[in-house]
Order: sequence, then C-alpha cells, then structure tokens
Amino acid sequence: MSVSTNLLSANVESVETDVSGWTAGANTSLFQSTRYYTGTKSLGMTATAAGSVTATTATRVAVTVGEEYQGYAFFAGITAVADRTTYVTVDWWADAVGGTPIASSTGAATTMANSTSWNTPPPQVTAVAPEGAQYASLTVTVTGLPAGGQVAGDLFKLGLPSNSSLNLYPYTATSVETDATEWTGLTNTSVGRLAMVSREGWYSLSLTSVAAGPMDVVGVPIASSPGTELMGQVSARSAAGPIRVDLRWYDVSDALIATTTGIDWALTDSDWTTCQVVGTAPAGTAFVRLALCPTATDAGQLWTCDLMRIFDCATVGAAGNLLTYEVSEFEGGLSDWQVSGATASLSSDYYYGGSYSMKVVATGGDMTISLETTPTQPIVPGQSYQMRVPVRMPTVTPALRTRLEWLDSTGSALRTRWQSWTSEGASGWVWGPMGDIAPDGAESIRISLEYSDLTAGDTLYVDRAQFLVGGLTVSAVPAGGGGALITMNGLSSRDPSWLWTLVRLDAAGTSYPVRGWSGDLTSQTITGDVAAVTDYETPLGVPMQWRVSVKNPSGSGYQDYLSDPLTLDSSPTEVWLKDPGLPQKNVRLVVQPPVPTWTRSARQGVAVVRGRSLPVVISDVRGGRVGDLTVVTETDADRRALDWVLDAGGPLLLQWPPGWGEDDMFVSIGDVTAAPVADFAEFHDRTWVLPLTQVDRPIGGVTGDADRTWQTVKDGGATWADVLDGVTSWLTIRIGA
Repeated sequence: MSVSTNLLSANVESVETDVSGWTAGANTSLFQSTRYYTGTKSLGMTATAAGSVTATTATRVAVTVGEEYQGYAFFAGITAVADRTTYVTVDWWADAVGGTPIASSTGAATTMANSTSWNTPPPQVTAVAPEGAQYASLTVTVTGLPAGGQVAGDLFKLGLPSNSSLNLYPYTATSVETDATEWTGLTNTSVGRLAMVSREGWYSLSLTSVAAGPMDVVGVPIASSPGTELMGQVSARSAAGPIRVDLRWYDVSDALIATTTGIDWALTDSDWTTCQVVGTAPAGTAFVRLALCPTATDAGQLWTCDLMRIFDCATVGAAGNLLTYEVSEFEGGLSDWQVSGATASLSSDYYYGGSYSMKVVATGGDMTISLETTPTQPIVPGQSYQMRVPVRMPTVTPALRTRLEWLDSTGSALRTRWQSWTSEGASGWVWGPMGDIAPDGAESIRISLEYSDLTAGDTLYVDRAQFLVGGLTVSAVPAGGGGALITMNGLSSRDPSWLWTLVRLDAAGTSYPVRGWSGDLTSQTITGDVAAVTDYETPLGVPMQWRVSVKNPSGSGYQDYLSDPLTLDSSPTEVWLKDPGLPQKNVRLVVQPPVPTWTRSARQGVAVVRGRSLPVVISDVRGGRVGDLTVVTETDADRRALDWVLDAGGPLLLQWPPGWGEDDMFVSIGDVTAAPVADFAEFHDRTWVLPLTQVDRPIGGVTGDADRTWQTVKDGGATWADVLDGVTSWLTIRIGA
C-alpha cells in the first residue's frame, strides 16, 4: 500500500522540522518525538486524561470530485499499553479554511500491539471525494491511552493510491486494502484476506477451495458497452495449481449474456504471476465483471490474488493500431498467430508492451510468423497503411523479410508486397515498418515475418504488432501537361531527421532523377509527412515506376517503396515539347513527315603527312543529334501555345511516341519558320520547321504546374487584393511562380 504522490507536505508527512503542520484535537498535546518509522523524528501525542488522542492536518489539500483517495499512517507506543486501537479519517470540505465538512470517510480500526513496535499493516482509509468536495484533511486517532500516555505517528499519507490511472476497477477492489467485500465466491470458494502477503500494499485476496473441483469468484460490476475491448488482469500465486481469468458480460438487468474465457496460467507459490484475459464486449453489454477461476484437487487449497484490474485496451495499446489488442499484444494468449518452422509460446523474458510477448524458437531452416486478421476499421482503398512488428533477437541477427497481403472477402490475396531487412547486429527491439496502398476489394490482411536458414534453437520474441494508417508509399497518376502526379506518404514515419529521395525507373530498372521545386529530388529534408510533385519528364506510352526512399544521414537505416507501374497516353502522330522549368508552357504537336534526319558531327581533324599514304586523323567525341522537326498547328490557340514555349529560347524537352524508335531528348531550337499550309489568309494552319540541336538535361526546378487555371487563381485568395499581393506581373499569376 502506498500513495503515488503524497498531497501532504514533507514536514506534515514525517515531522522532521516541527509539529506546526498538525493541529491537536481534544485531550491531546503534540510534541516532536525522537521515535521514528522513517527519518529521525515523528509526531508525538500525549493524552491529557485517559481516553483518545487525535491530530488533524493544519492545512487542507486540494482534491477532485470523483477521484479515489487513500490516507494512512504508522503508529507506535512510546511505552507498551494494551487495548489501543488506531484509525484514520478523511474529512471533505468545500473551502480551504473554515466551514463544516461535507462528509467524512473513516477507515477500519486496527489494534496496536502491547509493545513499542510500529504497527504494520497501518490503519488506512480509501474513499472517493464526494460531490462538492474541493479540499480534504487527514485526522489520526489513537484510543485506549491512560492519562499521560503517549503514542507516536509517522509517515502520514494522503493522496491518490498506487493504482494505474487506466484501471477501471476501484482501488478498493484492485488491492483489497480495506476489505474483500467487493469479491464474491460463487462456487466452491471461501473468500478472505491475507495480511503481509501482497503484490502491492499490505493485503491480498485469498481464495480457499471448499472441495475438489472448479472454483468461481467474481468482482464488482463496472459499466461497459458493446464493441469495447477490455483486458482483465490479476497477479496470483499458489502451490495448488493453475488459475483462469474470465471476463463476464451482463445486460442492463445484470443477466449474464456471454463469457470471454481465458487460458490456464501456471502458478508457483514463490513468486507472483501476472494472469490476463482479453475480450470484446458483445451486443447488449451494459456491465462486465472480472472472474477468478482456479481448479482445486482437494479441499483447503489456497490461491493468493492481488492487483485485480480491468483495462480498456484502447488506452493501453499502441496509438492508432488497427489490430485488436488481443492479437497485437499477446497479453491473453497467442490468439490467431501461426508459425511454421518453429514453436511459439507466451513469455515474460522480454516484452515491448504489457507483460508478455510471443517467444519463437526455430526448429531449423526457414521460418514464418504470420497473422491473418480483419482490422478494427474497414480498409479504405487507395489509403496508405503500414505494418510494424517489433522483434527482439537476443542471440541471433538473421535477415528478415516482411510481407503484407491484402485479402478479399473470400480470403484470396488481391495484392502482395514484401521488403527485405537487415538488423546489422542491433540489440533490443527492431522492426521493419513496411507500407503499402490498399487495393479495391480488400477486407482483411495477412502480415508475415519470414526468416531463412535458421539454426535449431535460434530464439526471437515478437510483441505489439501494429497495422496503422500511414507508412512510406508512393503512387502515380496521369496529370495535365503530359506529366505524372507523384504523391509520397509517410516521409516522416521513420524519423523526421532522415532525408528522402525520389527517382523514376524504366522497365529495365534504370533509375532517373525526378525534377522537383528547386532541382532534382535527392537527399531532401523532410518538412512534412506528405509531398507531391508532377514529373513532366516521364516518357510516353511505356510503363514507368517511381521509388521513394528515406535514409538516416548519420548512420545505418534505409527504407524504400516502389510504386505500381503507370503508362502515360501517347499518340502515334504527336510529340510533346516541354519547358522543364515552366510546365504551363508544355504543348502537344502534330508531326508532319518526314521525321528528322539526324546529323552527328564527327569533330575530326585530318592531317596529310609527307611520306605517308594514309592521313593522321585526330578526333574527339562525336557531337549530339542535329536535325529538323516539322510540325503543324491548326488554330490560333495552337500557334500561340507553340510560340509561348519557344519564346524563352532555353532548352526544351522533346518526347516521342514509343513506336518511333527515338529517345526523349533535351534540345535547343534554332531559327524557326512557320509557313501557311495554303495561300489563303483566313486558313490558319501552319507548317513549322524546328531546327533541333540535342543538349544536356538542364539543371533547376519546376515552377507551378500545367493544370493551373483561372479557377486555381480565384481559389488562391478571397479577394483580388489577396491574389495580387506581392505579385509583379500577370505572368507570375498565370504560372503560379
């Protein structure tokens, strides 16, 4: 028994300075005693006449209505006196000073020994602050003193008891420090309390069999609702045999409607074992009780229990986890997990969360650990998800492959992704947070860990498996201006200090940099979890993929994701002419035969040497392609679009239909001619001859996007003043620079 944070000051608690923190009651005078339970001093109380002595804290402490508080103190006789009793009282007040108590809570009296030793267990009171209470005071009382009799008190406590704030059971039921009345033996059980045998505090719950056979004890009911996942827990010890923990669900009339039955937990009489069960409230649930169910082989067998608790799994599991606590945490058993090439069992050797993990011992060779389950929320097609399965490998560091499979309503795999990982000798818990994008029709998932070439006896531990929204993914869809819109998710899912890179891959696996806002998207600083860019250099008519990767800049650590293939539309008679920095200028052009005849300059010097029949040729690398491209525009809009992309005079990207046998190239365009197709002024068709010289890919970033419209401009501000703020030209507004 202990108070997690004592609301009483240090001097009130242990009286090391003086007795000013206490006010003497009737028939009582106070002094600083040299007896002590802790420290070097204590509170001495002298009876003026035969009878009782009392002392009350001089200052009230603030409390919260509805919270459970505990008060206690230790006492010792300065001289041995028989028939003394002690108890503590908490008075509840509306005001910090003055007034009368709203209510009082008094604990059971304990009898002091006829000696000068400190009484253990100490008297205590546990009570809930009533409506209207804002303050509390602690009063201690000792009865049965003769006139002039003295007693010492020490280690005075008042505060929240040492009970997890997430525990739904009251502390009085959890730790039976007051009594065992909140536990009822239903079958074959005598219920009581044991003093000085406990996991916490000074008392424990005792269950004694009446005869051989099943035993059944239930705690008080607490409110619950359908669909709520709860964990029941007890610490137990016994030499008699195992114990089972159940959750029993009741309707509004307190009728039992269902039971979640736990596993049998093996116990010892020398140590406490944490025993648990996890279940979900069925339809119609209004209340739940924790049930303790040993099985006796004879009458008079004893099970000792403490820290009986119920937790809402939503508060104790991993935040955002879409797996149930039952399958994620291994707190009530191995649930739906399957292993091949190994044996699995519950273990408390190591755990990432809670009290247990799954211990997996390889039988040799390949090993797979898998879970097939339905998430707690429906899978959303197109949403990015990730699996995170922490693994601890204290004796071995094998290579790991994670696998994520999306299953339809029949259990058939719609899509499978896997990724390889290397632990590189890491100690502690490690995991590969693999992401993927949910396909249409996915209703459940199968997550797997795969190991190869293990030695028999290799051991690892798995705990707190997670399936979460998010994770590192990249997707590509067609965009205006002949580009592909690339969306990256989960950039910060590993660590915001990492750097990310985006590349494009062709069918042969050759990678190309993707142009971003200030240059190629390599080793970019993470500024958010999501980023999007349009890749206007994506080749036409052939499948392309994009790989996003994140890397630890200061050491090992890498993860990547490869998008599904995307093929941009192409026309067998058209090319794209694109400005790499201003995609608003990109234009699609109809080609007029003939296709270019390419010239590549030899760059040679020929020297005729006297006395030699053959010349000496000095050569350099051959030049790039040079040729003329003829295109046709049909309307004034087409003509203006081509003029706009040519106006700046810089390098442009020329993209060909895939069947032409030409590679996309950056070109510089020389003097352009535009001839009317017909000698008729109102016929606007033009034939353009574009002299092309192949050049290197220019540096720089992309400004704006090809899909920008006046509606985009309008949506950019509530008024024209907002749109024009800081803008120097209409061109800037149009391109979004």
